[in-house]
Amino acid sequence: MMDGDGDDISILHVDDDPMFSELVSHNLTRRIDGVHVETYERPEAVLDRVESDAVDCIVSDYQMPDMNGVELLEAVRESSDVPFILFTGHGSEAVASDAIAAGVTDYVQKDPGGDQWVLLANRVRRAVSEHRAVEAQKESNRRFSTLIRAMPGVAYRSQIDSTWPMDFVSEGCRALTGYDPAELESGEVMWGADIVHPEHRGDGWDEILAAVEAGDRFDRTYRIRTRDGETKWVREQGLGVMEDGEAVAIEGYIFDVTDQHRRSIELRQKETLLDSLFENVPVHLFVKDDEARHVRVSSAFVDDPESFVGKTDLEACVSSEMEHRQRAYEDDRHILETGDPILDKEEYVSNLDRWNLTSKVPWTDDGNVVGIIGISYDITERKRRKQALSRQNERLAEFANIVSHDLRNPLSVAHGNLELLREDIDDERLETVADTLGRIDDIVEDVLSMARGGRNVLDRERVSLADAVAEAWQTVHAGEVTLELPESLGTVHCDRARLVRLLENLLRNATEHALTDDRTTPEITVQRLEDEVGFAVIDDGPGIPDAERESVFERGYTTDEDGTGYGLAIVSEIADAHDWDVRIRDAEGGGARIEVRTGQGLAPESDAQSNSTSED
Repeated sequence: MMDGDGDDISILHVDDDPMFSELVSHNLTRRIDGVHVETYERPEAVLDRVESDAVDCIVSDYQMPDMNGVELLEAVRESSDVPFILFTGHGSEAVASDAIAAGVTDYVQKDPGGDQWVLLANRVRRAVSEHRAVEAQKESNRRFSTLIRAMPGVAYRSQIDSTWPMDFVSEGCRALTGYDPAELESGEVMWGADIVHPEHRGDGWDEILAAVEAGDRFDRTYRIRTRDGETKWVREQGLGVMEDGEAVAIEGYIFDVTDQHRRSIELRQKETLLDSLFENVPVHLFVKDDEARHVRVSSAFVDDPESFVGKTDLEACVSSEMEHRQRAYEDDRHILETGDPILDKEEYVSNLDRWNLTSKVPWTDDGNVVGIIGISYDITERKRRKQALSRQNERLAEFANIVSHDLRNPLSVAHGNLELLREDIDDERLETVADTLGRIDDIVEDVLSMARGGRNVLDRERVSLADAVAEAWQTVHAGEVTLELPESLGTVHCDRARLVRLLENLLRNATEHALTDDRTTPEITVQRLEDEVGFAVIDDGPGIPDAERESVFERGYTTDEDGTGYGLAIVSEIADAHDWDVRIRDAEGGGARIEVRTGQGLAPESDAQSNSTSED
């Protein structure tokens, strides 16, 4: 019986004697497992069968009408290398010679007196087995060749030499280096001498040679230069080819790792930057894993950062920190479970008498929360300043109440008595008293405005700038000064009362400047800025000298002997409360131009009805 993998065997038998064909079929079927024999009397039919379907072996007589066995063999060989056994009783050396020349697989002489069936079965078995082995090797070679061609890198076989003379180079060489494989296989171009970057030629050759001779794999990364002069990073893995225990060649694979190398460099740079941040920034940085355990901790707030690594806040804390660490741990669990960040959280650390401002965000990978990244810094001084400012504001408010009650009442009495005296006495000195009381009123009003302006709460809404200007203008004693407004000034998102107060002081300041010369019709203009991010109040007076432009916003600074020195200081404080910017420019044609840049474009007038209490 035939040894094999159990696959069926298809045999075509050609003989013009039907009775003998039946005998052949019977004997082969008995001696070869899984065989299927088809018999043909005419050779031409065999050719059609070979072309239409797979056949494992052909057994043919030699002497047949129209076409002998050798002629049939020659016809079959034009399209197939299927095993062909000539089984004939008319053999001769000439026939055998012709058959061999035509590519016969085997030649068996019919011998009725001998054991011809055993011999034939053995020859068929061997022919089929060898043919299948060859075909399997061809298929394996084909698949390997396809794989090699499809690979993005270079597969090679090289002699054992530091210049890497190549016996075989795959097609990927063109894409990687720009060189044709034939150039390397012929020795016209040497991998080690021409393609490897000059700074890497010969690198690690002793280690490679030792690995090859020991039958171990080697792995190295280096640079090459392509035909076009481009530099690439490649990785090479190879193994020695051993024959009789001796290395006779090197086979390996080379592939492009330029992008990976670049990313590796970028990663190292980021790691270096991270190291620098952790070690040098004056804030506390930390990274935690998906169990809220510290992965890395900076040394800004702790003496021994390594003592926190691998521990949660609860596991790392001492008893005096328990309350603070408990809250921190609960926040960590919230972030890990919900993915929600916790930003700008103020925390009081009682055992250190310190305030921290902490932000934590989820560390994600492919949409999954895998940890926490956080930053915390000391805001104790800021907190104390804020508290001190709050106490100062409270004192200012108390001062404003005292001024309002204790000064305005006596001033009202003084004004009332002055009016009574004017009814009975006509004396110019009473006008001096009236002017003095008016100046005291102005000083009290400015001091109250400065005190109340210290409060930080703003009630913002959309305010018509034109309406606010008109309201402010009513409080200004303008005399002969005229006010020019465009048809529309738009709206400002602000605290209305404070905007009006700011405009009062700007318009009063502009009026005072406009009246300093002898013109009969001085003019003030309010207009939107060209880029529509604020407004300007413009007078046509003598202007403000460059040397004084920084000082005019200081409290108490004035060039007018009758001024309080608080007008533009109030403007500056109200602008700061809104996060606006105030600048002084020269007006066209002379005069002062004070710009208030709001940081937001002035909306159309229709927006004035849309109120909002939110901050900008």
